[in-house]
Amino acid sequence: MNSLFAKLAGISLALWNFYFPLLRDIFNTGATALLPLAVDVVRNLNKTDLPSGAKRDQALLSLKRAALDQGISATESLLRWTVESAVQRVKLK
Repeated sequence: MNSLFAKLAGISLALWNFYFPLLRDIFNTGATALLPLAVDVVRNLNKTDLPSGAKRDQALLSLKRAALDQGISATESLLRWTVESAVQRVKLK
């Protein structure tokens, strides 16, 4: 699977094998700390009358603040990925 993804992405297998564990650790660590916060934020925003795009923007801002309050440093892409993951979890319940 990894070699197939590397070929599709145009990345050499050696480069993929080097970066994949690093990326996996970054997302796993971030998701472990941020996902519970994001789920709470999304549940609270789900009760509002805001349009879905505005809810996602507000969720991103709220998650940034919550992460900073807890001393968690995260990139914009990780925060967005976590918000989307939280949206999916809330929708499935």
